[in-house]
Amino acid sequence: MDAVLVTGGLGFIGSRLCEALLDEGARVRCVDDLSGSYAPTTGPAAAARLAARGAEVLVTSADPRHVDGVDAVIHLAGRPGVRSSRPVAELHAANVVPAERLAATAARTGARFLLVSSSSVYGNATEMPTPEHAPPAPLNRYAASKVAAEAAVLARGGDPVVVRPFTVYGPGQRPDMAFARWIAALAEGDAVPWHAAPGTARDFTFVDDAVAGLMAALRHGRAGEAYNVSGGRSVPLTEALALLAGDETVELDELPPSGGEALVTSGCGRKALAELGHAPRTGLAAGLERQLAAASPDLLAA
Repeated sequence: MDAVLVTGGLGFIGSRLCEALLDEGARVRCVDDLSGSYAPTTGPAAAARLAARGAEVLVTSADPRHVDGVDAVIHLAGRPGVRSSRPVAELHAANVVPAERLAATAARTGARFLLVSSSSVYGNATEMPTPEHAPPAPLNRYAASKVAAEAAVLARGGDPVVVRPFTVYGPGQRPDMAFARWIAALAEGDAVPWHAAPGTARDFTFVDDAVAGLMAALRHGRAGEAYNVSGGRSVPLTEALALLAGDETVELDELPPSGGEALVTSGCGRKALAELGHAPRTGLAAGLERQLAAASPDLLAA
């Protein structure tokens, strides 16, 4: 792909993706309205870094006009959060309508359209690891908006591909996400915020693996198909916290679990491996080491 539009391109995953595309010689148009939550290396810092590398950086909401002149669209923009209490109408306006409009324009112009959806569409899946053909069973408004976005994009025809990442982490993670919050709490000696019900486990995907999966889907994904991008195994949250804490004694600030979250997530990677040639390369222990090393020196010294 010579020219690629990335919406939400200044965020956690998007900024890494834009850099990977630039590394491969692509012309990148990065669009982001900077309305989200950003780590110090993302958001405005990413805008300056990408512009210096020759990317076209537009700080605005994604618009169908931005599809003009590109070979592919990777749509990451939207309102995040499985615990979101945003009204259904607001989530629809942010997560469904722009995806549908951009996909319709891409279908008219012949551009490939890659929708970055979410593993939350599966809910409490009955099959583990969960394959892409599992029926959607969203447990919250955010997940329902992703199910609706997938349907809207596929209905527009053209050359659409759907990717469902599983719990992405690593350097640059949004400060409102669990690992970033845990690292900050541990560094300050505070109690770790803990929303999880007993037995909660997640399939954690290192950000570089997530980006590699998106790149593979961009190149090799079949039109109309969905692909999981996962970390390769489901890990209990207690194990993940132990990896972060090391020998430290951890105090938990136990909060009511959300009824809108799956107890266990586990993504089947067979289809991604067979059709995209993609498999995760970074295990959780190594990935968390890299996220800790990239955390603010001031934070870690506190």
